[in-house]
Amino acid sequence: MKLVLNNVTYHNCPVQLREKVAFAPEKRHLMLKRIYAESRITEAAILETCNRSEFYAYAKKDFDVTAFLAELIAHIQPEAVDTWNKYSCQSEGTEVVRHLFEVSAGLDSQMLGENQVLSQVKSAYTESIDCRMSKFVFHHLFHSAFRVGKTVRTDTNINCGAVSISLAAVELAKKKIDLSIGKALVIGAGENAALAARYLLKAQLQNLIIANRNTEKAQALQVQLKAGEIIGLADIAGRLDEVDLVIGSTSADEPVVTYQAVADCLSQRKKPLLMIDIAVPRDIEPQISQFDCVSLFNIDDLNEQINRNKEKRSDEIPKAQAIVADFTDKFMQWCDSLNLVPIITQLTQKGLNLAHSEASRYAKDFGLDNAEKLELFAQSLVKKILHGPINFLKNGADEEPDAEQLRAVDLINKMFLSQDRRD
Repeated sequence: MKLVLNNVTYHNCPVQLREKVAFAPEKRHLMLKRIYAESRITEAAILETCNRSEFYAYAKKDFDVTAFLAELIAHIQPEAVDTWNKYSCQSEGTEVVRHLFEVSAGLDSQMLGENQVLSQVKSAYTESIDCRMSKFVFHHLFHSAFRVGKTVRTDTNINCGAVSISLAAVELAKKKIDLSIGKALVIGAGENAALAARYLLKAQLQNLIIANRNTEKAQALQVQLKAGEIIGLADIAGRLDEVDLVIGSTSADEPVVTYQAVADCLSQRKKPLLMIDIAVPRDIEPQISQFDCVSLFNIDDLNEQINRNKEKRSDEIPKAQAIVADFTDKFMQWCDSLNLVPIITQLTQKGLNLAHSEASRYAKDFGLDNAEKLELFAQSLVKKILHGPINFLKNGADEEPDAEQLRAVDLINKMFLSQDRRD
């Protein structure tokens, strides 16, 4: 079997193209269900963040995962195919493990050391479990990733002064607007939107409007913040004339602020309007920047602020990388320990060594004439005891081991062989 990663990330793909390969939750579930039907992929997970779309798979060595995913994406989201085929990259084995651990640690984020990405990794794992696509290997892989994320954030200062894309947006707004006398509209009520709202209020914003399709979710955020007026998405255009700042952060598949909807309002507006779109796909149609009153920024425009934060935390990178390297080595050693052939050999040899040792120990009690018979008896007993477990491991020897066989190997390692390795 092989561990494979296919992904599109902010490293080589701009947001206007990256948003084409952003998959909504219902599409991710549909893709995982279709992957479940492909017998040559036994485990899979889809990690979606504002900076990446990633497919992790545990598949048979001779299976072309790249071609399979291209066909899958063409079927589920045809408009994403060209971007995916042009910008997606594939890696295997150790590189996949190291990458996931770096993502969980916040080392592969625009905002170095950000915390939100770890919860997004956990969400990807949960979705995979819901679709029955995380089994023995992925359980171990993702729980290891969670431990990496926690260890890096505990043992280093990589996330000192916690930052996020939302904070970068607010920091940009603070440079352009006096928030203490301004009015802001936050579109969305998810995690990024909630963070943006909190940072705005912390920056002394006095007037906040929260727009969301699900008003109950927006009201729940309003209760948490103890601030904010709630409106629906359809009301946004009618309120733009009174706000100084708009931050877009929904998970909508299409823009929620369109040129056509706001053209009348913005064509007559004289007062500057700052719009910051941190959603992927974008919430605000790019054409809106054509209005003289509008200054529109998207997630890629925040790179300058992001780079400054990276510089502040750069001293912690080597420490975090050392932790990632250590966890990667341990995971790969664990993977190597699951190889069936050496495990069967080691288990058999350990049993025969014990048989010889115990037969030699009691030989004098049975007389020298019976020593050889005693050893043969001990060896025969060990072989009969091991016959069932070894047959279970060998079952389907021409096929890749299934999850139950891998669990058995792991248990044998822990119960019988790990002490030998330490010795």
